[in-house]
Amino acid sequence: MCQLRSCEGRDPLTTACEDPVTVGSRMVADGTRLEIRLSPSCQAGWIRSWPAHRGFRIEITSPDGRTQAATAPTALPEGAGEMVTTTMIAAAHATGLRCCYYPLAGRPGRECFNAGF
Repeated sequence: MCQLRSCEGRDPLTTACEDPVTVGSRMVADGTRLEIRLSPSCQAGWIRSWPAHRGFRIEITSPDGRTQAATAPTALPEGAGEMVTTTMIAAAHATGLRCCYYPLAGRPGRECFNAGF
């Protein structure tokens, strides 16, 4: 199991951080569902999103400005509905975690929100 900075850049789906809670969620304008997830035992956060569509980008920012991001593959079949997650970022608690969603990588129209409902 990793903790804090040793979790940064790691895939939350392949670590022992099995106690995640959703600390923020939103459905954006195009219908994509976003969740900011936090593992209290690992003290790390990440974003998961679904359904996936080609080329969108998600980014999680920590309170001190570090970021982790993921971009849906452009080869993804339209309407595939797969989940996309960012890699983890150190976060002792949810305060200050921020999610940003970009409908298509490199294009305007981002939507952002902070942890907390």
